[in-house]
Amino acid sequence: MQNGLLRFQADGSSSGPQVNLHRILVVDDDPITRRALVEILGANGFDCDQAESVEEALLYLKTQTYTCVLTDLVMPERSGLDLLQEVKSSFPDVAVILISGHNDTVMVRNALKSGAYDYVVKPATTGEILSTVNAALKKRDTYLREQDDRESLRESLREKEEIGMVDSILFQDIVQSTIDGIILTDISHRIIMVNPAYEKLTGFNRRELIGTLPSILSGVGRFRDLSHQVNHSLGTRGSWSGELIDDRSDRTQWYAHLTITRVKDSRGHAFADVFIVRDVSDKKYLEQQLLERLQEVQSAQDAAVIGFAKLAECRIPEIGDHLDRMQNYCRILAEELGKLQVYREEIDDNFIDNIYKSSPLHDIGKVGIPDHILLKPGRLTPEEYEVMKTHTIIGGDALRAAEEKLPGRSFLSWGREIAYNHHEKFDGTGYPSGLSGRAIPLSARIVAFADAYDALTSKRIYKDKVSPEESKERLIRDRGTHFDPDIADAFLRREGDFLAVMESHSEEYPASQED
Repeated sequence: MQNGLLRFQADGSSSGPQVNLHRILVVDDDPITRRALVEILGANGFDCDQAESVEEALLYLKTQTYTCVLTDLVMPERSGLDLLQEVKSSFPDVAVILISGHNDTVMVRNALKSGAYDYVVKPATTGEILSTVNAALKKRDTYLREQDDRESLRESLREKEEIGMVDSILFQDIVQSTIDGIILTDISHRIIMVNPAYEKLTGFNRRELIGTLPSILSGVGRFRDLSHQVNHSLGTRGSWSGELIDDRSDRTQWYAHLTITRVKDSRGHAFADVFIVRDVSDKKYLEQQLLERLQEVQSAQDAAVIGFAKLAECRIPEIGDHLDRMQNYCRILAEELGKLQVYREEIDDNFIDNIYKSSPLHDIGKVGIPDHILLKPGRLTPEEYEVMKTHTIIGGDALRAAEEKLPGRSFLSWGREIAYNHHEKFDGTGYPSGLSGRAIPLSARIVAFADAYDALTSKRIYKDKVSPEESKERLIRDRGTHFDPDIADAFLRREGDFLAVMESHSEEYPASQED
């Protein structure tokens, strides 16, 4: 994280210090960001500690009791997702909130699925930080109370061997006071009890439900496949938990979080199932709003990438097909490389998506190359070629300047990395920096191969196109010198897909000089 890029904004949300029983651990490698978060939370009554890395955070967690961890996503060595997994495994009662500059819907879904209580996108206002923390703590407290309720229920039921006593225990100790819906079924899944909260949640009354099957176990409609999964989980693990859409009595739909626990007597014989139901419709609505907002931001970014790329192409007759082919070639190579063990940690769906979207920015620096060089039909002189080579610096510098206006690693980061390095060669003889081997960013190594293939198989202002077979021979000849051997081999395995892209995006327009 770069200093100062969090940009918390005062918005009048704080109402002054309050007494607060929660202790929060703030984790970020940027000291300015940590202090900003601690100041905001401390001003609102939270007791906070700071850690600059995942390892330091784990030491704090082992010696102090926390209710919440607020962690940056991107940090050196180990990420916020790594810390999330450690906390879920060793400190399950602690709520984890991820905070980052990523506007990526895939990452948000993965974070929520991995157990994050929430996700804050920077820049964030003071109000957004406080509301997110308070909502996560409320969700945590509710979850722990639900766990306590279930444990109390199980302890009570273990002491009883007669079904007839269960209804009395539930109503006396739990059912009448809980805000959650509760159903009790016998071992054949016939409902023998419901509480008032469940009647209120669903609109069905007790008389309608007694003796029937709960909808999720009915095996009909939308629950046809899910019912088998639930029964299997109850039989093997003794519990099942998940979210589902159900119907109320007036046929309106709602989102429910459901936990089912199988109850056994002192001899280990199962005799009942307890259903605890909570309405999470508001939570699902807010999650959907967040994802829609992030999708809008992502769409705007995609449009910006193509707009930037076309700036470089607007002075040349060919525009769209070259960019489309480049995107598809890069996607194919990244997919194939991702199958190799050595790249599995580096290449994921997010990597493939980003290189597909950012690869069109590779030649944006050509906007700074004079027309008499850029559009010259003949071979360039050595002096002209040196000017042409500066398009990598021009493009990289322009994208770096724009990148500094955005927090975190954005599509501009990928574009900058590619623009600077897509003419480096694997043996170190490329430009502008003479990088070699894996010192060249993987994104740039992929784009270099894709760009060379397209340059050979396309008609340019100074040459005719080369046949796919001859193009392949030339590229493979440079395996290990110009190109990464792994990428050249990936091309050979997916050459058929390259040919399909080339045929579906064929064109007869000339392009500028390059190689």
